[in-house]
Amino acid sequence: MRASIMRAASLVAGGLFAAGLAARVVGAQAQVTAVAREAEPVVLTGKQIPDWTRSAAAVVCTPAGGLSGNQDAHHGTVTVPPDDRTGVPVDQVVAYKWDGAWVEIPVQVDEMYFYCLANPKSNPGVGFGAYSGTDKELTYAWDVEAWKKTAGQCSKDYPPGAGPTPDPVPTLDDDDEIVFMARDAGAQAPLGTLPPSDTSSGQAVAITDPLDPGSVKFVYLYLRAGGSSFNTSNGYVSYVRDANADEWIDKCSFRDDSPEKLGTSNTTYGPNLSGTVCRTVSGAPGGCPNVADGTPRPSTDRFARDGVTVSTDTYQWHASGRWMIRSLQVAKPGQPGVYGPDLIDRWKGRAFQQSPDSTISLVGFEDEQVNWEANDILMGERAGPVRAIREIWGADSGTNVTNLESFYRDAITYHYHVRVHPIPPDGLYTSWDYNRGVVSKYYNRIKTDGVDIDGVNDDTGNVDGVFGMPAYFDAPDPTFNVPSAVLNWEEVSGANDYGSLVYITEIKGATTAENPAVVPYYRDDSCLDDGTGDNPVPRPWP
Repeated sequence: MRASIMRAASLVAGGLFAAGLAARVVGAQAQVTAVAREAEPVVLTGKQIPDWTRSAAAVVCTPAGGLSGNQDAHHGTVTVPPDDRTGVPVDQVVAYKWDGAWVEIPVQVDEMYFYCLANPKSNPGVGFGAYSGTDKELTYAWDVEAWKKTAGQCSKDYPPGAGPTPDPVPTLDDDDEIVFMARDAGAQAPLGTLPPSDTSSGQAVAITDPLDPGSVKFVYLYLRAGGSSFNTSNGYVSYVRDANADEWIDKCSFRDDSPEKLGTSNTTYGPNLSGTVCRTVSGAPGGCPNVADGTPRPSTDRFARDGVTVSTDTYQWHASGRWMIRSLQVAKPGQPGVYGPDLIDRWKGRAFQQSPDSTISLVGFEDEQVNWEANDILMGERAGPVRAIREIWGADSGTNVTNLESFYRDAITYHYHVRVHPIPPDGLYTSWDYNRGVVSKYYNRIKTDGVDIDGVNDDTGNVDGVFGMPAYFDAPDPTFNVPSAVLNWEEVSGANDYGSLVYITEIKGATTAENPAVVPYYRDDSCLDDGTGDNPVPRPWP
């Protein structure tokens, strides 16, 4: 396609936390300060409230030598350590601010525990599943534990007796999270103020901005039978799956010449789910059966569509699948929920090289569409009044790569666990490709006055060829941007009142620090063909 502009962080290895619009805030108890921003969440762990918590469950993952059978996110042994503390009921937590009187505010408790991710069925024989082994990850107790939905004829469903696995500790424990928005904090309640009616066991949370230490705000947590008055119907975030999100599809559900085709590359990678599919087209790739659309047929590599739309007063975001993020609209100033035009063509992921025409890699080219989208699975989904969360598991040969997406009123975070084999020098790319004509300026720490987005490259780090051969890659240009993407803000400004997107990248784990080569990547290039996309026209033959 003819991309008008791209912006990305080039990833070499390790876990990455990429926050769109705003950075994450970690809250604390009354005696401990915490960063606070109006657009940001405040996230407390149970451990920060000793009077309410108890010890979390522990897990020992089954080692790689014991791998066999089907994909399993709980491939280990869980124990619950003894603790004289019981932990408070998670469904009784309620939050208030003081504004001359008690005002209830949205609050959400998300239970967490350790998973053990294993997928022996990925690339059997060659063995990326065995190579990846079992990976331990702290993540959420899902409302829908989607990876378990392996049954169903035309649409996915749980097998009989299956369902979400709850937190082994049903009450609040040390690794559970309590989250509310910094914008909802208020003044300190006067000394001697009685607590809200029908509440008990109050906990004060002081929120201080280190850039403005004199400004301290407060949120008060209590317990109340029945819990918070806020839920998904009256909270900040709407999370709605597409009408056909549960539908089973495979590569035979798309014509071979369709720009939307999925699942045509590296078909032995990923979950490799067997069953039936009811969507079949004529003109599908070779080897596909000749049956009428709507007729159940056998498949050895079926996957669900999993499309979803997230809406808040500030933005609307849509993905047609798991890695296939297709649109992001920002609300007009002073008009909550009145969205401007779609700013992005799509989110893009690349392995080994950024363009299929490049010759820099000896092992080929991977993209988010024909490679990653069918060679992964949705791990789970959860929604509440403060945030919605979903997690993607798998990306081609990255069997246990995960991407945790959290949606807040004004911010979206993408938390990548990049668990992969050694990667060639050009590394991995994540990028946002913008629609033509709807974005106007790009800003960063060096280009604070911005540069025009006009289809012509502005930095000298864009390489399009070596010794006369196409070899597309990017080297840092210190006159245009700092050489590290970590904590390096960038902004893409929409034309007119179309809204702006601000990005910041943060390293979240010790293993990433072992190999922290995360560098910025920017192209304003109307001629670059990076292999996939829809704007200004669909890219044929992705």
